[in-house]
Amino acid sequence: MMIYTESKTFRAMGTVNTIAVYQNHKDECLEAAVRKVRELHNKLSVYEMESEISRINSHAGESPVKISSDTMELLLMAKKYSAVSEGAFQATCRPLTALWHIGVKSGEVPSKGQIERAKALVSDDDLILDEKSGEAMLLRNGQGIDLGGIAKGFAADKAKQILEDGGVTEALINFGGTVSLIGSPRKIGIQHPRYDTGVSMGRLLVEKEAVVTSGDYERFFIRNGIRYAHILDPRTGAPAESGLCSVTVTGRSAAELDAVSTAIFVLGPQKGAALAERIGCGLILVTKELDVFVSENTAPRFVYYPHLKQEDGSAEQEAVS
Repeated sequence: MMIYTESKTFRAMGTVNTIAVYQNHKDECLEAAVRKVRELHNKLSVYEMESEISRINSHAGESPVKISSDTMELLLMAKKYSAVSEGAFQATCRPLTALWHIGVKSGEVPSKGQIERAKALVSDDDLILDEKSGEAMLLRNGQGIDLGGIAKGFAADKAKQILEDGGVTEALINFGGTVSLIGSPRKIGIQHPRYDTGVSMGRLLVEKEAVVTSGDYERFFIRNGIRYAHILDPRTGAPAESGLCSVTVTGRSAAELDAVSTAIFVLGPQKGAALAERIGCGLILVTKELDVFVSENTAPRFVYYPHLKQEDGSAEQEAVS
């Protein structure tokens, strides 16, 4: 088991982040990676009033906003995966995420009228990006961008690049379950969707790639016996009802995986598996009945714990995605 010699744990992107490296005299790389993530948080967070995303949102329907190359890169990527997923992932989902955030806090389901009004404002076609001028604009008043489904992965990719450019050969980046590795293979636990955080449903051998898990257990509320999770279907305006409770994807780009895991959760098992195959990422799906599907390119590296369906508290504890 790899013992990392230096690590930093800090809050950004709405979660607790850890970067750990195994290499002497690389403190400057570690600090540079942390600074980059915090810088991205300040640019991309919808909860920072002066972020570039917040400024685009506040000028929706009025005027374009000058943005940095980082924000332009991520918005272009977000639009790409909106198209690839046929709208199952959309960057302009802020009207819906804001509406349902209130629901999660209060435990109340928004009205059909509220949902329809918010849904009508969601359209990544209305996000206009001008790479030449470095400007972005939303076409209609009330529209808004929320990059919560892709920003953590983007930050993980940027941190990884800084470490690699600085000569770090062994590292583990874990941004709230978005995991990226440099160097030696490592066994990563996959979060059990019906146990506490840190309890695994299986273990995946990962080498020089990223692992991202999306699930209905991260943020949710229960009303009249129905679980309302934070992963929204932009096409319906409501929490996704795809029959899935967990999606894990593996590949080279954590940002791509962030967007794709969200889209697959919305699309469901068949269409989601087809999307994963087109993109070429590894895939582990868990249905609401706790049945498990593992893609052919992932199965040889995945060990499934057979007690997954048991509610006996016997699940194992380990570092998880």
